[in-house]
Amino acid sequence: MEQEQHHHLVFENAYVRVFYVEIAAHESTLYHRHAFPYLSLAPPAMPDAPAQAGGPNEQTASSVAPVSYAPGGFSHAVHNTRDITLRNIAVELLRPQGELRNRCQQIVREQPQHNCVDLKERDPDSGRLLSSVETLFETDEISVREWEVWPNVTVTPAAQSRSSTLVGSMSGVVNVTANGDSRLVPQAGVVWLLAGSRTALRTGPNAHGRFIAVVFKDSDSAQASQ
Repeated sequence: MEQEQHHHLVFENAYVRVFYVEIAAHESTLYHRHAFPYLSLAPPAMPDAPAQAGGPNEQTASSVAPVSYAPGGFSHAVHNTRDITLRNIAVELLRPQGELRNRCQQIVREQPQHNCVDLKERDPDSGRLLSSVETLFETDEISVREWEVWPNVTVTPAAQSRSSTLVGSMSGVVNVTANGDSRLVPQAGVVWLLAGSRTALRTGPNAHGRFIAVVFKDSDSAQASQ
């Protein structure tokens, strides 16, 4: 994929290669090979995105699930038949994934959904809902979770001591803080969070935040720095 001109490499390490994909209206990609399993996610809204339904950031993830999974090992070309730009984030998973299991989404059609985990955090004083985390699916290597964060709330998705988290498809998140260093969310909407780093994501005052977290089960702080 790194040799196909519509796939722009934005991040890589020992776990992933992340591409920002942008195909103009009525353009086609070159015939290219997906050698590794990969995830497809919608990117954050672009400044040129029209307000009406069918805008350029509706195009990637299916209308059913916010993220899709492909096992890799195939070649294809993609033709954008629409009158708007097609954009998505493609996350190549460089390690063997093993068995895939549906949790809260029907990612594999022939398998049932089971053990759906939906965790909610509330303010201990007011009882106000702060965040909700739903496990969409998992493999032997990763757990893919959808976060919804209420306005003006800070969450720490990488607080676990033995996991690393790749965050993409962000909307409503306005700030990322790690070790006291505060930054805006990158345009591609992808952030690598070190295990146990307690990296904080903050939503704006007037909008819900949503993002996908890909948690790597066997990683620790030393491995995640690769």
